[in-house]
Amino acid sequence: MNMQGGAQALAVEQIPEGEQEAIQKVVDIELQLLRRRIKEEHLGTPGCPVPRGQHSKHQGCVRADFVVANDIPEELRYGVFREPGKAFPAFIRFSNAREKNDHKPGGHGMAIKLMGVTGEQLLEGRQQGQTQDFLLLDSPVFFIKNAVEFADFDAAHLSSELSWFGTLSTLAYLAEHPREAAILLRIEHNHSDNPLGTRYWSGTPYKLGSGAVKYMATPSPGGPKIVAPPSEDQLRDAMKLQLETGTASFDFWVQPQVDPIEQPIEDATHEWESPSTKVAAIRIPSQSFDSTAQMAFCENLSFNPWHALTDHRPLGGLNRLRKAVYVALSDFRHEENHVPNIEPTPEAMPTG
Repeated sequence: MNMQGGAQALAVEQIPEGEQEAIQKVVDIELQLLRRRIKEEHLGTPGCPVPRGQHSKHQGCVRADFVVANDIPEELRYGVFREPGKAFPAFIRFSNAREKNDHKPGGHGMAIKLMGVTGEQLLEGRQQGQTQDFLLLDSPVFFIKNAVEFADFDAAHLSSELSWFGTLSTLAYLAEHPREAAILLRIEHNHSDNPLGTRYWSGTPYKLGSGAVKYMATPSPGGPKIVAPPSEDQLRDAMKLQLETGTASFDFWVQPQVDPIEQPIEDATHEWESPSTKVAAIRIPSQSFDSTAQMAFCENLSFNPWHALTDHRPLGGLNRLRKAVYVALSDFRHEENHVPNIEPTPEAMPTG
């Protein structure tokens, strides 16, 4: 897997007709769904904060070091990878995509926030954050192709939330999109014994130099295999058992686009097939991460693929959608919870 090679000339993004309208439609639907959840679950009161729209259950946030490889190829030395050997302090949030019960299968996320990052930032109004986010899922592909199709799916999902009869809308959408339905079924059946031993992918592409790449994080070979007894919080328990006395580590890879036809920018359901290059190591030391103050800190963190340097600009329709949706939901959630929506410093996480 550790093969040399750089990103090729960047394929031009192709914005489909109606995308901006579709993005606004998704923003409106996601806010409506979140407001509905607040009302039904009596959220927003002290001790019961308004959650994220997606990946609302976290196992916890851990401190880590993100260390750029000493032998990183010259053609990949851009953004946070431009200086071999450089170490960035990081917070990493591990989460469930939908399930509250860890014992049940489903998608799992790994959101990485590097700090002390210098350079031109992308997200308007947040350029002073000095952070770089990488958002990963335990699937190499997403189940929706682009923003326009996501708007159709989200509208069907909203109908299913409003009435049992509306469930037919979601079923009809999936019946008309069998490939997407098959991907969703695979993600919904993902199993993890321990977030620290799970493999994650970005799914969507990002600019690097003059080319495009996808990201991947894999547990370092030879790491411990800690499994906790079955429970609703077994993934958090597994992390606690491992980090009470031990450590964890991941290898971080980039997968360059070498063929714009076989590796499309605008289709997140299409898995890329090309060699990957290790560009960094993630080192997670032994620590405690689940005190009340630490879990509240983790709850209030905001992750967005557009918390990024210009050298790592997100590409493709789903990333353009995520920019608008993540900002809208994050701003709404922080306002409802009466907490500031600011980027953290390495000293921000409570020690216990």
